[in-house]
Amino acid sequence: MPNLKTTLALGGPGQNPGGCRVSMGSGRRAGACLVLSLVATALTPLAAHAQNAGRSVLDQYFPAGVPGYGRDAGVTVLSRARPEYDPLGIRSGDFIIRPQFDEGIGYNTNVLGQKPPKGSLTVNTGASVRFNSDWGRNSIGGEVTVDDRRTPSVSFEDRTDWTASLGGTYEIGRDVLTVAGSHLSLHQDPTGIDAQQFKLPGAFSTQPIPFTADDLRASYATNFGRFAITPAVDYTHLSFGDLRLFSINGGAVPPAIGGLVLGVPVKQGYRDRDLVQAGVTGRYEFAPLRSVVLVVRDTTTNYSSSQANAFGPNRSSNAIEVLAGLDYVADAVWRYRALVGYQMRDFRNTQFKNHSAPVAEANVIWQPSGLTTVTGRLLRTVEDASDESVSGYDYTSARLSVDHEYARNILLSGYLGAQRADYLQGTNNETYYGAGGGVTWLVNRNVRLAITDDMTQRESSSGFGANFFQNVTLLQVRLGL
Repeated sequence: MPNLKTTLALGGPGQNPGGCRVSMGSGRRAGACLVLSLVATALTPLAAHAQNAGRSVLDQYFPAGVPGYGRDAGVTVLSRARPEYDPLGIRSGDFIIRPQFDEGIGYNTNVLGQKPPKGSLTVNTGASVRFNSDWGRNSIGGEVTVDDRRTPSVSFEDRTDWTASLGGTYEIGRDVLTVAGSHLSLHQDPTGIDAQQFKLPGAFSTQPIPFTADDLRASYATNFGRFAITPAVDYTHLSFGDLRLFSINGGAVPPAIGGLVLGVPVKQGYRDRDLVQAGVTGRYEFAPLRSVVLVVRDTTTNYSSSQANAFGPNRSSNAIEVLAGLDYVADAVWRYRALVGYQMRDFRNTQFKNHSAPVAEANVIWQPSGLTTVTGRLLRTVEDASDESVSGYDYTSARLSVDHEYARNILLSGYLGAQRADYLQGTNNETYYGAGGGVTWLVNRNVRLAITDDMTQRESSSGFGANFFQNVTLLQVRLGL
């Protein structure tokens, strides 16, 4: 019988970007997508929210407006300030408070990523409150968010997520100390890369798996003229809740599948782990806005020994990664940011073969005019595994997006993308293709309306789970002060 596994994965269209997924399938396949990377995606407005293909699961949920959780530098059509349409916020002494409310309604043609598809009306409700200091030096900021998703035709997929983050900077001469922390309470969906499902009569699926992530990070940027060095450390603890199995088609239901009884919670604590990443970034500015960058990182992953041994070999590991590249603004039209390197990952248990592979992080921005931005992103990395018998997979992601300011208050967006996982055990792989677009209407400072459409096609060589197509259309409204 197939066994159960769960996966953290980059989000697909129609899900929270960078959202996590649950998968079910053979022990030959697995993976947890947790990339603690140097550079995150650019902040995007409402129409691009569902299209925002992220660099990492956690980075997608960490707030861009909180010190310590910043985003890529560089102004694009979507990220530029629009003083006549941006909310002013509420001033309280030296702080500016920015409340926000989002409501979206639409249709998801394939909520579970199965064949035949199971569609449902989708209602997404979100709210957040962010505050930032308005000081000349130093800073502090924080944000609390709540995100609720309802799919009435597949009600066991309903969930409510919330996050809380706080961070600050302290300037010491020309140096800057940054400290930040976050608590994320999220769920895994049954779709997304590395998310397999049962391929059995009766169309069995899983309820979203709750998990929490607690993150603490600190960095210290020291400048020596044109040369800068930034040591940093990041600690993350992941803790997983229960898994429940359901039948969605009302067919004949066996009493148990792989030892699981329908609706009975199954503990996922064997996936709990701690990640500690320590690294240093060196930067030499050989010309204004043109720098050579060197990054050295060491990441230690520790699974709970008692939990891991109960479900298979302990998958704790240590990874060393070295990347070098350029952060280069050629002119007002082009900006390049690319890092290329190599990662060596050693597993403590000799049952898993050590793995080495090239890695890369690249971002290219082309802005032929002030009204249009074309952005290309590439990510190549090695992911940890959560399945007890598989050590991981090589992950590759590519994305091309075009954003256009049709009018000062009307923004158009479109994208094409692909994600691929090549598993270290066997020859299995899977690829997700995505495309979509959206229109945002900035009504005034306080109201934004948007409509988005996102399509996903999954192709897999594993034979577990469906090769499915999904289309998600959402009409959204955002209210901000």
